[in-house]
Amino acid sequence: MPKGMMTDLLVVGLSHRTAPLAVRERLAVPGRDLPAVLAELRTHAELSELVLLSTCNRVECYTRTADPGRTLPALLAFLSASSRLDPAALEPHLYRATGRCAAAHLFRVTTGLDSMIPGESEITAQVKQAYLTAHAQRATGPLLNRCFQKALHCAKLVRAQTGIADGRGSVGSVVVELARQLFQDRLSRCEVLLWGAGKAAEATLRHLMKIGIGQVWVVNRTQAKAQDLAVLCQGGWLSWEQARRHLAHVDIAIVCTQAPHYVIDRSDLEAILPQRAGRPLFLVDLAVPRNIDPTLKTQPGLRLYNIDDLDAIAGAAHDRRRGEFDRCEA
Repeated sequence: MPKGMMTDLLVVGLSHRTAPLAVRERLAVPGRDLPAVLAELRTHAELSELVLLSTCNRVECYTRTADPGRTLPALLAFLSASSRLDPAALEPHLYRATGRCAAAHLFRVTTGLDSMIPGESEITAQVKQAYLTAHAQRATGPLLNRCFQKALHCAKLVRAQTGIADGRGSVGSVVVELARQLFQDRLSRCEVLLWGAGKAAEATLRHLMKIGIGQVWVVNRTQAKAQDLAVLCQGGWLSWEQARRHLAHVDIAIVCTQAPHYVIDRSDLEAILPQRAGRPLFLVDLAVPRNIDPTLKTQPGLRLYNIDDLDAIAGAAHDRRRGEFDRCEA
């Protein structure tokens, strides 16, 4: 890498550490929209290199610029317009770093050190996918190629040489721990509705299978994907309309889709709650933007958790893993 190129690296973003879910979901970019948003942002800010990372807990722009004073306002204007948030309301949630500080941030994110659950494995795959998407769009160059390849290599070393990944290390495992607390020895008789068939849904499903969950129903707009996941868990699959009706019978509903709207709203629950005869329903919304109407949190007979609610439940994992931070940083 030519001398001085590292000083051109810039990251601007927000995460669960700086912004509540209500703000993060306004900026979230579904994977299917990422190529178009990348192209639009590169044109808007006149960027030679750009990787856009969007997950349930963060949205970050990594770019190469020789003039941060010009690039920063352009990025802020774009993020403000796409989220429909006033710049004055958005800016306090944003962080930015340049040069080696930006590279160090990327390494911490990729290794899971900056995650809600320290050392969680999903973020490495998400960083890799964000990089591959940008690379396929010819949006990367010498600087970002080098930085992201090294960050991904570093993540492998950290997981192999430290204990940062020991114990509960994913959102899915925390969901299962919460289910275990709520249902205790009745888990083997519980019926689960899993709404979504992406990687996060599959990871959560695998954790449910490990604890011997009773019956799983998979829901997805693409029938083939739902069927594939149903085969994995020896469960069944349902259409969206069937799933809404089946909420009357399940014990747990976990929703994780890329839909930009509520998949389950108040009218859906009002239609099925009388049929439940007082049986509680455990709802987990892992999506950003949210897929379950958050006002249902106060509805009697429901226990609703979103991605930020899981942070407190993961507290024990935080404490166990923080002892590994110094080794990871080294």
